[in-house]
Amino acid sequence: MCCRFCRKTRKDPLGELRRFTTKILSLFFHFLLAQRRGTLGHASTLQTYWNTLCLMRKRETGLYIIQPHVKDAMVGLRLLHLVQPLQLVLTGRQVRQQLADEFELETEKQAKPIVRAEDEYALLKTLWSSPSLTLDHERLRVQLALIAQLAGITGNRPGALLALRYGDLKVTLLRDPSGTDVPKVLLEFKFRKTQTRNTFPIPEKCTDSCLPICPQIVLLGLMFADNAFESQHPTGPERLFRLHVLRHLHQLELPIKKSLRTVPVFRAVEQTAHGYGISPTTEATGGWLRQQFKRWCEATRLELPLRPYGFRRGNGEALDSSAHISAAQRNIILQHGNSGVFERNHLSRYITQDTQAVYRGLEPQTAVIRLASGMMRSINVRQPTALTSAQLSEVDLNPELQLLLRTRRDLAVRIRAAHGTVKNAMGTKLYSTLQSTHKEHHKRQKALRRTHLKGIKSRFRKEQALANIERQLDGTSSNQVDGKDLETENLAKRSLDRLSGERRLAYTTLFSASAEGPAEDWQRRSAAINAVTALCKRREPCGSKACLARQADVD
Repeated sequence: MCCRFCRKTRKDPLGELRRFTTKILSLFFHFLLAQRRGTLGHASTLQTYWNTLCLMRKRETGLYIIQPHVKDAMVGLRLLHLVQPLQLVLTGRQVRQQLADEFELETEKQAKPIVRAEDEYALLKTLWSSPSLTLDHERLRVQLALIAQLAGITGNRPGALLALRYGDLKVTLLRDPSGTDVPKVLLEFKFRKTQTRNTFPIPEKCTDSCLPICPQIVLLGLMFADNAFESQHPTGPERLFRLHVLRHLHQLELPIKKSLRTVPVFRAVEQTAHGYGISPTTEATGGWLRQQFKRWCEATRLELPLRPYGFRRGNGEALDSSAHISAAQRNIILQHGNSGVFERNHLSRYITQDTQAVYRGLEPQTAVIRLASGMMRSINVRQPTALTSAQLSEVDLNPELQLLLRTRRDLAVRIRAAHGTVKNAMGTKLYSTLQSTHKEHHKRQKALRRTHLKGIKSRFRKEQALANIERQLDGTSSNQVDGKDLETENLAKRSLDRLSGERRLAYTTLFSASAEGPAEDWQRRSAAINAVTALCKRREPCGSKACLARQADVD
């Protein structure tokens, strides 16, 4: 972006980085916001760009000292700590305010939702069962489930999770401390891309009623799909659960193949001659993860945004409220230098305690407050997730889009008259203008569609609430039988019927009823691991995700 700005203004990039004046910074951010109009909507994003620009200046010029009045113009330092003249301070603040006003940027602090265990359960149910949440390869679905589980359990940042290699994992059978002959499966994760390089032990929980949030099931399914164990004998969970710890030992380690030590656990998809496949060596990127979390949020019909850091905040809240974790241990787990970092960045501004009960000396309604402050309360399965064909046509009739479309067509006519075909005009000024107009049209179209869908969702929530109230009070609501929503149940059943056989089997085994004894629990876990292993090998048929989402809404 800096190079494009300097080419357009015919300025020397290094020279301007050295001077770093308020005037040139104001011009640069005006240029940046004009280029990102429609995609950059919050004033806090300016701070991210400012931080990146300062780091680039230090790297390219070796200069890191910034004049106080320049920093005030872009950051907004407190007036009492400045020794500059008042007029200079006002000018700096006017620059920042002018950018926010001119480009209509939101200045209210963005919501930082917390993803708790119950929210994760609802999200994973959507991930495994929603027909609109399609992926190029089904292994990516399994990887997303494991990333969400580890993010909630360990509280690590997305970069540390994606950097996991098979050499960072350890699978061990431990002797049961309670004295039974059934060993415990222990998973150990060493996160190397962190400041403290913590190792997290995650023991197996027998007769776990929530298999969807159990990382042992998903990870072992991935490992069996990759044939990751050095020994060829445990080819499946049935043979694995037959192993035991010898009497004179306390553990039995299951070695991982040396050839897989540097292979990423979370890998990217690649296009092959036979369609999409999983890359054997390429690590999944943070951009891919953010994009999938956004689609995941839309498929779940959440009102609040879903981001990887939501799981980290949920982990921090759980650690902070646990009587078994000290503040020092919490700081080590979250890689914080002190408790102030947690208080500033992780504690929710939506108070998660029953202050009324505390003030009145009553028993706190913890469950009610937990539901009120969670993400699950905003789920509405009837909420639209994509624009219909009529709504898309309505957006395309926008005057600004029509003007850009006419301009693009006129440019194409002029190019064909002068060069015969558009391809023959490559390298000319007319061709460059046509390309930039096409990009601007596409960018504005996406921004207007996103804004239109946001408005539709907002109106739907309001109108749906009013309609529900009127139907219930008028006695016309008849879809409730014995407290069950028949319409929602029928919708869920139709969604399962549209899934592939492998995915339907994975869903039914993961969300099966709790086992009554150890033998039945082994069978339940083995069936779930086998289903996840089979799903990892399935390549999903390619198709338009928007069409699938609209079809899911119609159904």
